[in-house]
Amino acid sequence: MSEDPLVYLPVGRWGELKAVFKSDWPRSISGFTTLENIEYILKQGIDYGFKVYCPYGEPSNGMVAFNLKKTFYEIIIQSPNDDTSKLEDALKTSKLIDWSRQIAVPFAPKHVMDCVRRVNFEKNMKTVFTRTETFILHKETPLFKDLSLPDGFTFKQLTLEYLDLVDSTWPHRYDGSRWYFDLLTRANLGFGLFKQNDLIAWVFIKEMGALGHLYTLENHRQKGYGELVLKLISNILLEQKRYVVAFCVEGNKSAYKLYKKLGFERTDEIEWCELTPL
Repeated sequence: MSEDPLVYLPVGRWGELKAVFKSDWPRSISGFTTLENIEYILKQGIDYGFKVYCPYGEPSNGMVAFNLKKTFYEIIIQSPNDDTSKLEDALKTSKLIDWSRQIAVPFAPKHVMDCVRRVNFEKNMKTVFTRTETFILHKETPLFKDLSLPDGFTFKQLTLEYLDLVDSTWPHRYDGSRWYFDLLTRANLGFGLFKQNDLIAWVFIKEMGALGHLYTLENHRQKGYGELVLKLISNILLEQKRYVVAFCVEGNKSAYKLYKKLGFERTDEIEWCELTPL
């Protein structure tokens, strides 16, 4: 029996993969930050089954990572090389991917998504693509200054008691999303702005290392709390000498303006893809 073209890469070898992603900077930044943040989650004693594979066992061929979140079947596909022929062949012939399920492929650069399109054509899947832009603060960026909180306000890590509120207000809630927020909270990746001990705004560092789920309760909007939370969470990452990464869906002008205002660098356009069996 022939071996599968997708070869498991143990955590101890992730450094090799991060090195090749760093050589393709900033296009492969999301591959790098994903591995960096999953390493952090593992150090918190949380292993939810994230698995990394390389086409034919070679990190230079890219990464195919299974990021299963309860009922959400996500496969992260990244490549540091323009030549994606080995990646494409591995995706087409691997027995590890369940093409009978709905599959999400997040934050793929153009050359990777072109590869996915060719694979998808052969697998006869219905596809929905969403274009997004990547914004980055370099890890050496100076901290934001003058961030004194108003009287009665605190900014701190979220606890599990706020899961229902966070999940119920998320516009993209799905069966299993509460489990997802539970995971991020247990990994100390959720942060909230509190007014007199009431949670009014929050943000998460998602498992791929990017900021996400920035939200302010409706009756507290138009007061600058979103910008304040973004600055505060950015400072936490910058103090750790980590890159601050955020995604902005094409056409979201308010988010675009906020990232530019705060000095984020706009880099490559990427795509998110949802594949559904016909």
